[in-house]
Amino acid sequence: MIQRTFVWFVVGAWIAVGSGCSLQSLKESNRRLREHNDRLIAENNRLESDLQRVQQELGEAQVGGRTSEEDAPRPSDGAFADLEGDIEVQRLRDGVRLRLPDRVFFSPGKAALTSKGRQILNRVSEIVAREYRGNTVRVEGHTDDTPTRKVKHIYPTNWELSTARACSVVRYLIENGDVSAQNIYPAGFAFYRPLVEGRSSSARQRNRRVEITILDRTS
Repeated sequence: MIQRTFVWFVVGAWIAVGSGCSLQSLKESNRRLREHNDRLIAENNRLESDLQRVQQELGEAQVGGRTSEEDAPRPSDGAFADLEGDIEVQRLRDGVRLRLPDRVFFSPGKAALTSKGRQILNRVSEIVAREYRGNTVRVEGHTDDTPTRKVKHIYPTNWELSTARACSVVRYLIENGDVSAQNIYPAGFAFYRPLVEGRSSSARQRNRRVEITILDRTS
């Protein structure tokens, strides 16, 4: 009788221990599930917030007329159309851009305008004075990545050369045209804003340029 009682005691203890282990395991699993659920809720809230922000931005863009198609340059059919054989004319979202190839406007390594360049700028200044009086005009100089070794005593780097070319265009439009000095400014970008990548002669020629952007009036 004592032996049988002892056996049942051992069996009962084993069941109790097993039950205790199962309960602890269940509690741990439940804790992990709650943590995982909390993370999912937080992530869902973040995604909903991002979605609302994107929808709001899209709505503002549509109201303001800002679309991806209008952000891209488009061929111009406006006042500068007759100049498109000598320069590139593009309509942008915020204005009109005139792209002047350096081979037409400047000799290699120089910032003095060629006679052909002056002729074209005379026409540009007439159109700006007639069609865009009061608009802000930005003139950018761009070079390729060739170092300025031969003219280093004048232009230590392409920063100086690109800025000098932009300044030549600005000065000519002010002094020989009817463009207000209060509405125009130069900027030089050296070779850090290339149109095309690569070091071929055609790529470098493409990247050497001056760009005149006539910004739309906002008020």
